[in-house]
Amino acid sequence: MSNAKEILGLQDQRFAVMAAKDYGKLADLVHDELVYTHSHAGVDNKAAWMESMTSGRVTYKAARLSDRRARVYGDVALITGTGALDVEVGGQPKTMKLRFLEAWTRTPKGWKFVAWQSTSMPA
Repeated sequence: MSNAKEILGLQDQRFAVMAAKDYGKLADLVHDELVYTHSHAGVDNKAAWMESMTSGRVTYKAARLSDRRARVYGDVALITGTGALDVEVGGQPKTMKLRFLEAWTRTPKGWKFVAWQSTSMPA
């Protein structure tokens, strides 16, 4: 039986492999139908989101997440919270302060990250 703690652990794992640039492991965690909505309102599918990292255009350095809450509804899990993400975009360091909604879905191959929606928070 999956619970909130397991889902939060998967989110931690996702951010850890992103920071480690372990894109093979990251691809295993991500659902093929990913919808990734950035805080700037742009939307990526799995291929575009992964390419932004594998090309080096975007590099995630660290994520400091807080106020997280995970809820599991059958085969869907939702995580809400806030975070400060340290990234490099086009070689320029940036810290993004966000409020987010992240979704995971249970598949025959385990839980997969299927959606992200974030909103910028005031500095």
